[in-house]
Amino acid sequence: MILKSIRLCNIRSYIEQKIDFPDGSVVLSGDIGSGKSTILLGIEFALFGLKKGELSGSSLLRHGKREGSVELHFESDGRNILIKRNLKRTNTDIKQDSGYILIDGVKKDCTSEELKAAVLDILGYPKEFLKKKDFIYRYTVYTPQEDMKRIIYEDKDSRLDTLRKVFNIDKYKRIAENSGILSSLLREKKRSLEGFTLDTELKKTELSKRKEDIFNSEQRANELLPKLEFARNLVNEKRKEIEGIESSITILNNLKKDFHVLEAGIMGRNEHFRINASRALLVERSLEALKKELDGKDIADISVLAELILKKEGEIIQMEKQHRDSIRKIQEIKSGISFSIGQSEKIESVGVCPLCEQNVSHEHKSSIKAREEQKVREFEEEMKSLSAAEKELESKLVILRKEKDSLRKKEAEFSLVLHKKKSIEEKSSEIAKINSLQEQIRNEISSMLEKKNSIAETIKEFEESEKTYKKSKSELDSLMRNEKEIEIDMARIEREKEITMGVIFRLQEEVTAKELGMKELGKIINIENWTNDFFVNLVGTIEKHAFVQIHGEFGSLFKEWFDMLMEDESLSVRLDDEFSPVIEQNGYETSTDNLSGGEKTSLALAYRLALNKVINDIVSTIRTKDMIILDEPTDGFSSEQLDKMREVIEQLGMKQIIIVSHEGKIESFVQHVIRISKEGHVSSVF
Repeated sequence: MILKSIRLCNIRSYIEQKIDFPDGSVVLSGDIGSGKSTILLGIEFALFGLKKGELSGSSLLRHGKREGSVELHFESDGRNILIKRNLKRTNTDIKQDSGYILIDGVKKDCTSEELKAAVLDILGYPKEFLKKKDFIYRYTVYTPQEDMKRIIYEDKDSRLDTLRKVFNIDKYKRIAENSGILSSLLREKKRSLEGFTLDTELKKTELSKRKEDIFNSEQRANELLPKLEFARNLVNEKRKEIEGIESSITILNNLKKDFHVLEAGIMGRNEHFRINASRALLVERSLEALKKELDGKDIADISVLAELILKKEGEIIQMEKQHRDSIRKIQEIKSGISFSIGQSEKIESVGVCPLCEQNVSHEHKSSIKAREEQKVREFEEEMKSLSAAEKELESKLVILRKEKDSLRKKEAEFSLVLHKKKSIEEKSSEIAKINSLQEQIRNEISSMLEKKNSIAETIKEFEESEKTYKKSKSELDSLMRNEKEIEIDMARIEREKEITMGVIFRLQEEVTAKELGMKELGKIINIENWTNDFFVNLVGTIEKHAFVQIHGEFGSLFKEWFDMLMEDESLSVRLDDEFSPVIEQNGYETSTDNLSGGEKTSLALAYRLALNKVINDIVSTIRTKDMIILDEPTDGFSSEQLDKMREVIEQLGMKQIIIVSHEGKIESFVQHVIRISKEGHVSSVF
């Protein structure tokens, strides 16, 4: 893989910038914060996209911009590759938008994950890295300096986990961990099966006992069958015997029914006769009382009274009209008096006539006042005469109304007498009807008594048949109870057999399941023993063998690069079994904390270069062996150590080496310099 160019659009401090990468050694030169690292982040984003916790959209997209993109052009195995990834700001986040890949002019639109899969295929990285972090790229092509220092200084377990992922041998640890999980699951399953199969023998014993119970039940049922058959024969014989006398019993029952009906009829008619006699007595007493009340009373013609009442009512109506007319006239006179008095009072206050608009003289006022006073006197005389007439009319009305009320009262008395006379006639008729009905009831009772006595004589003739029937019926009931008891015993035995068969079926299922469980338990024990005693140890041995191969080459290269970078010959390094750097000074181990800044950088760079070479050698398929990116590899270097970087560059012997540095001396070691500056928060290349 050889980088050709990158185009940054709205990426951090770059608005629109294309950077071309020549072959050979290149330094990205510029002050701290000028935008050098942004180029490296843009390359990584174009290849692998955003990475949670490491490379976010908010850290790449320029502030205030809605969209941004990165185009990366590179060669791999003679093919021209161009990748474009896009960023888009939403209301809540900054996300990757779809992009495309151009291979030898053939364009393919892809999602972010499809782009990453295509890049891994082009770079020859194992497919296992599709869902992992980009460890191979980070430790062969571009490693931020702080990440390399972190792998050196972190604890051994974390470092070994990182190296496992880098060399793609973390599967052995996962296998061991999964084996532990499997063993735990097997132990749990084994405990469950041991508990499940613990009572297998008890269940077998219970199953045998239940089968014995079924045999005993069947024997008891066989013993009862002859008894049941005998009981049923006796019942049938007794029923035939009863059927022979049932016709006589039917006649007897019908006679008894008729007898009881006649008894009830006689009782009903006797009660009816008693009620009628009581009613007749009450009616006779009421009739005598009415006759006494009418004794000596004359019954006048009520129509004459009605005519007199109508005449009186006519006179009253005529007089009431005259009375109302008198009252109306009196009211009219009172109104006239009030008007005349008002006119007299009003004329006193009038100064000018409202019609002719002339002054009203005192004489004219006096004339009008005298006239109105005369009217008042005339009205008063007339009202006195009318009032006397009105009182006379009112007195006559009172007399007429009293006369009418008296006539009405006499009319009511005559009506009551007529009503009582009618009641006497009705009660006399009712007594005659009751007497006739009583005679009829006496005849019916006599007839019914005669029939009853006749039926009673016939019933006596059937008494012997009834006794025989009752005895046979009692014997049949006893035989049927015996038959029912045997049937109940048989049903109980069948129910017990049914329940026991259900229990046997359940026990057979349980025993079968437990026997299968015991077989499965044996398999699980064998698998657990094989996993714990053989497989886990084998996987551990394979991993150790892989680490041993890596450790030999890694340790040799690490020491070689460190010796090349260090000017102090008293310092030497080696790798322990956990790939931790062990520093020795004058033959004694010392801590990395005692090293200077340049020495720590040399240690990290040597580890980085050794790791790069080992990965490139072991993972034969990768196509990034021809290039490397070194991010501030000389941080803290002395002038003499900077000179040694020339040897490092030559020793690497790669087609493309990109160095990010703000050290001016580095520019003299490389073939090309790309200068980067930043003004007004905008980076540019010149």
